[in-house]
Amino acid sequence: MTVAPLKSLTLTAFRGASETFKLDFEPKTKLTIVYGENGTGKTTICDAFEVLAKGEAGSLKDKGIDATRHKYLNSAKKKPEDLAVSLETAQGAACTGKLSGKNVMVTPESGRPRLAIMRRKQMLDFVEATPGERYTAIAKFIDITAFEQSEAHLKKLVGDLEAEKVDAGKEVFGSYTALADVYASAGNAPGQNPAEWAAELLAQPEGNEAQEQAAVDMLVVQYQALCAYPGQLLARESVVATAQSDFDTAQAEMAASASAATASANELVAVLEAGQHYLEAHPNTDVCPLCESAERAPGLATTIKDRLSQFEAVRAAKAKLDKCRSTLDRASADLALLQSGYAENLTGYQSARTGFAWDQKYTFPESLPPQAIADLQVWLDANNDLHGKWKDIEASLRQGKERRENAGRALQRYNDNTAKVAELGALIPKLEQAYALVKSQRQAFTDNIIAEIAAKVGELYEKVHKGEGKDKIALAIDHAKRASIDLNAEFSGQDAPPQAYFSQSHLDTLGLCIFLALALREKPDETVLILDDVLGSVDEPHVDRVIEMICATTKEFRHTLITTHYGPWRHKYRWGMIKGVHPCQFVHLLGTGLDGVIQATGSIPETERLRAMTLQQPQDLQAIVGKAGVVLEALLIFVAERYACRLPFKPNGRHALGDLLPYVKGKLRDELHIEIVESDGTTVTVKDKIQFKPILDEISAIVTVRNEVGAHFNTDGFDVPDAKALAFANHVMALADAMICPDHGWPTSDRSGDHWANSGGTRRMRPLKEPK
Repeated sequence: MTVAPLKSLTLTAFRGASETFKLDFEPKTKLTIVYGENGTGKTTICDAFEVLAKGEAGSLKDKGIDATRHKYLNSAKKKPEDLAVSLETAQGAACTGKLSGKNVMVTPESGRPRLAIMRRKQMLDFVEATPGERYTAIAKFIDITAFEQSEAHLKKLVGDLEAEKVDAGKEVFGSYTALADVYASAGNAPGQNPAEWAAELLAQPEGNEAQEQAAVDMLVVQYQALCAYPGQLLARESVVATAQSDFDTAQAEMAASASAATASANELVAVLEAGQHYLEAHPNTDVCPLCESAERAPGLATTIKDRLSQFEAVRAAKAKLDKCRSTLDRASADLALLQSGYAENLTGYQSARTGFAWDQKYTFPESLPPQAIADLQVWLDANNDLHGKWKDIEASLRQGKERRENAGRALQRYNDNTAKVAELGALIPKLEQAYALVKSQRQAFTDNIIAEIAAKVGELYEKVHKGEGKDKIALAIDHAKRASIDLNAEFSGQDAPPQAYFSQSHLDTLGLCIFLALALREKPDETVLILDDVLGSVDEPHVDRVIEMICATTKEFRHTLITTHYGPWRHKYRWGMIKGVHPCQFVHLLGTGLDGVIQATGSIPETERLRAMTLQQPQDLQAIVGKAGVVLEALLIFVAERYACRLPFKPNGRHALGDLLPYVKGKLRDELHIEIVESDGTTVTVKDKIQFKPILDEISAIVTVRNEVGAHFNTDGFDVPDAKALAFANHVMALADAMICPDHGWPTSDRSGDHWANSGGTRRMRPLKEPK
């Protein structure tokens, strides 16, 4: 993904910027160094980026105001609604953050910059963290959740199958025991394998045992059904006799009641009840239902009711008679049904008797059951022993069938469980191999990622501490623990935690290298890198190397912003000594910042200061020559250091211009030259070749002007022509322009083995060594 370069950052009523402050970023410049004393606004600028990226100002964390820190985002003199932070890109797109309650709302949300920020207090976070905290910091770079889940599932599957195998083994024993029980119940003598016995039993053909059992079972059922009829006949005949006696009595009572009332009472009651039922169903009839007379219809229901009351005794007798008749009818029907059922049972018995080809072990009655139920008991008594034999044969047949079925089921379970144990025995080792493979691959993958991070840390650390970083800084996952990473360094051939032996400066440098190594793994080309005042504890001998390492590393990022109050950095920039492989923008914050006003200016390189002074009118020749002399001394010291020029002894080691210029001499002066190189990415072209000797000879001829005009008050300087003073400055600028690239600085590297080159390869200084 390609993201647009940054154009500007604008702050209004934010933190230390009560008044609107705008930081413009130089086009085609990816590294911005913000220098300023404490309180000039460096942290405010860093907070602005963090608010846009993460919705919070990291500098306010862990200050005891976590619950209320949103109150301190706006400037003390401004209201929360005045706050605004805006970041604009070179393509014109911008995102703006405003305070809304406790939260910072950024619009558009998609415009939030991707940010990696490190503050001074964070430098030791990773170094001094617990192994678990280190793993958390690196976990996003080794996010293999899906693989870990697969590994966990495999491990669980192996465990589950092991348990299933144990259970299946128990089932094998249980089913074998069941087979042994079936084997013993069959009356077999001990010695034969129950499973083999069951297999042989099931291999034998069943024959017609099933049909025989069904036939004898039907015969027994039919015989047992016949056994019930004599008792049922007696019971039902008794019920009929009782019902007939009750009916006869009720009929006599009805006749006596009717005779006492009227000769036709019985029929009259029936007529009156029928009329009453009709009128209840048709209450609004206008005519008599019998004679269809209209004049008799009114009051007819009442008249019928009164007449019926006169025949109450007749009615009661009739009701009892009806009930007895019904009881007698049911008893007679039940007796007839019994007779019908017996006839069917006789047919069923005959079918069961003749429906199968019985062998000689069966004995049957000499005659069929009698047609009359009354004669059946005699027949039953005569043949009851035969019925018992049939039942014994049926039980024997049933037992054999059940034994066969039980043996079949037990053998099936035994075979299934035995096969399952065998299957699991073959499957589990393969799954264990798969689990071991997945685990080893996961460990190898994570170890490789950690090794890559450690290698990058060592590579960066080596640039600062020669011989102490590469192959000596190690990160290692402790696979015996969950999510744990150890940090070690080599001391006297032994591995130990660096915090046990490193100095504070070394630990800070290591923390910085670890932060950069991690940031480089997370889409650096889309990320704004911010290093907020991280050089505070770096000791002087290593500062230049730290600066060089940072500048070389930051080229990977979308943009890098470094804040510092380290003064030598400003001066090294002015002398072109911190130029990386890409241009660097230097911003100098002015004032105290305590009044809520942030001011910024650039830091002009010394060679550009000299050039600007020559163009000013009126010209200050003393200042121009003085500045040219200082620049010339810097250039000559650089040459003397590279070629180990034999300079006069100075107790303090400080050599002035008179000690330097004459000793760049002989073959070195003759052959010393600069090649200005251009590259289009594929082809390298030497654009110009500038010899030192002509320039140094010209300077040597007029070098006295430095003391006459630029260094001291000297009346001899009154006689020096302006042109001579300007010529001295112009020769120095020509030499400086040849040696120093405005973007990539001085030719400090001899890695080519052929010449000295700057970091961008735009300047080559030859020869590599002083000629002999």
